[in-house]
Amino acid sequence: MSRSKDQGLTSIVILTYNKLDYNMLCIESIRQYTEPGAYEIIVVDNNSADGTVEWLKSQQDIQLILNSENVGFPAGCNQGIKAARGDSILLLNNDTVVTPRWLDNLKQCLFSAEDIGAVGAVTNSCSNFQSIPCEYSSIEEMIRFADYMNNSDPKLWEERTRLVGYCMLIKAEVIAKIGLLDEAFSPGNYEDDDYSVRIRKAGYQLLLCRDTFIHHFGSVSFGEDNTCFNNLLASNRQKFTAKWGQEPHCISPYEPTRDLGLRKWIGYQHEVGYYQQLMKNNERNFWLLAEQAEFALLSGNGEKAMLLAKQAADGAHHSHPGFFASAKLEGVLGKFAQKLHSQAANPAIAIPKPDPQKRNILHVLSQGYFGGGHTATLARWMDMDAESVHSLLVTLHSTTNPPGLAKSALASGGWYNTLDTQNLTLSQRARLLHAVANMWADIVVLHIHPHDPVPPVAFGIAGGPPVVFVNHADHAFSLGMTVADLVAEHRAGGQFITQKRRSAAASYVLPVPLGPSPELQARETAKAALGIEPDKIVLLTIAPPYKLLPCGEYNFAKLLGEIVNRQQQVEILVVGPPDAGEWARLKSESNGRIRTFAGQQDLVRFYSAADVYVDSLPLGSADEALTAAVLGIPVVGLAVDIAAHFCEDIAPDIVKTHFHSRGELLAVIDRLVLDEAYRAAQGAVSTRIHKQHFTEWTGHLRQLYSLLPDRHEPGGIRSIRQQPADGSDVVWTYFQNVSGLNRSRFG
Repeated sequence: MSRSKDQGLTSIVILTYNKLDYNMLCIESIRQYTEPGAYEIIVVDNNSADGTVEWLKSQQDIQLILNSENVGFPAGCNQGIKAARGDSILLLNNDTVVTPRWLDNLKQCLFSAEDIGAVGAVTNSCSNFQSIPCEYSSIEEMIRFADYMNNSDPKLWEERTRLVGYCMLIKAEVIAKIGLLDEAFSPGNYEDDDYSVRIRKAGYQLLLCRDTFIHHFGSVSFGEDNTCFNNLLASNRQKFTAKWGQEPHCISPYEPTRDLGLRKWIGYQHEVGYYQQLMKNNERNFWLLAEQAEFALLSGNGEKAMLLAKQAADGAHHSHPGFFASAKLEGVLGKFAQKLHSQAANPAIAIPKPDPQKRNILHVLSQGYFGGGHTATLARWMDMDAESVHSLLVTLHSTTNPPGLAKSALASGGWYNTLDTQNLTLSQRARLLHAVANMWADIVVLHIHPHDPVPPVAFGIAGGPPVVFVNHADHAFSLGMTVADLVAEHRAGGQFITQKRRSAAASYVLPVPLGPSPELQARETAKAALGIEPDKIVLLTIAPPYKLLPCGEYNFAKLLGEIVNRQQQVEILVVGPPDAGEWARLKSESNGRIRTFAGQQDLVRFYSAADVYVDSLPLGSADEALTAAVLGIPVVGLAVDIAAHFCEDIAPDIVKTHFHSRGELLAVIDRLVLDEAYRAAQGAVSTRIHKQHFTEWTGHLRQLYSLLPDRHEPGGIRSIRQQPADGSDVVWTYFQNVSGLNRSRFG
């Protein structure tokens, strides 16, 4: 006997008032996706005049109650409840479409414990944070989405203080105990809030089933008259308050986030559930593309497999799926590599012969940019490693590369070439890259974007020069790390993710190369140019606006406001955000002591004026903070909970820069502002940081080279173990979503 039959009959109560097309969709979906014999349908019609009554009368499996007038939602539901024979009663709006396993899942939850009184489903359109992110444009796509989502999982049952009545499954014994819906709320609104309060006061729990999705068109009854709806909402809100002595949000408060560390980011548990659901959607989208890539490969279309792998990895990097690497996707590209390189290929580009007297390093770049980041790291690597010849091959987009990259390669005795300008397919680029590396390079260094499938296919087989993967995008999903013989990390936080979440075979922390320090102006001169008195203490931050986005307790603008209120001799310069919105307000409230500068290219004048550097929050700006440190400017910042890799000590073996306690950070800033000797002592560690990132950097590089094998051996696709997502994954999903990073894509 099935579980749903064990749990008895469910009486599905639906109210109709015109909208024949919605009524038909709803009832047909019940028939299609609900186990026969597990339910009865009771329809209460409130005097429809569009053919709904005639259609309902023609249906053989519906118990129909006809009203001569529109009695509203609570009274109509009560009519249906009185006629119900089930052990559970479902109040279901007529503008819904139910989905595979929907009722089984809801009943599984409802009858899992005696003290559960009612349960609800998630949907695409609903208040009370019962909606989830959805991507579909047809009923067919929606059903596929729901089929993926609707797998019963107690971990996805979320206790609530209120459930919306568009889809509420209630035990019959609960209704017998607390009575029917309060018809004082007719024609509708707040009767479900009232019923939720009564269920909880009777000693029962309310649970939202995040493992159950149904579609809800939303506001079909009231959507055509917003004024009427808003007036009714206000009136019934007053009735609720009069009845219970409290506002609805007070008597049914949202549950605070249970994890205290996570609560610093996201205030309420329902929001945590939302981002967990968003992450699950991201995972679904990834696996759909990964499976399509696998099918394309099995069908003999390796080029399509590469394109789909590129799309899947790009989506996963920007919309976190809860993991950082994929054995399936790496496996698809690895299998294609075996097929692609079964026959030797001659390079189709003219390149000089390798230098027999030096180490020949082939750097592979997906796309470069003006400014800092991985592009600047690559240029400095070529400039500072004078013991080697450096050549550069670009795989995806060369038009954004700064001219300095080619100059650095040529100056070392190497060459510069691009694959995107030669009308080559991705698979042709991979084959060519493989051939060039085998012919010219002693070592291959990948500075690639996380979605670039060309190097994983080029180096997916054993043999040839060893491969280094530079993990510059260490905070998110990336493709291609398993083909590396060694992963070059830039920070301990990135290495932790690599070892814990990517299962890479070997990694080495290579400090970011910084190059010669810029020549600063005299501090008094720089301050004067910025309109700052010489005795003022200048705090500096350099970061793009998204890194300063307020997230829960991590509010950088508020932190700066506290600092200027504590220390009257402080002025703060923030380079990056525009002088608008919150920043303009902060400037006004601080009488101009906090100023922002958007779109600045010449950063030297700001570093020259700075006495203290404050790292950005909630996302740190390591390159800018390191630059400040090597210039002798003390660096401080707030370390965040859960996502420790967001903000961390910039030189953990040398100096503590980031503090977990806000109070501790403010105390350190107070001391830096007031104590010139302490400020000088903290800035003096710059000599050691400068050595690590410049004068002694080539020693770290030699160590990295020494760890490489003589012959390339891919790191092992099967070693990737997908681990359950944790709080840091929720935070990263949340931050991508609120900052807009999930909407950006690589060129």
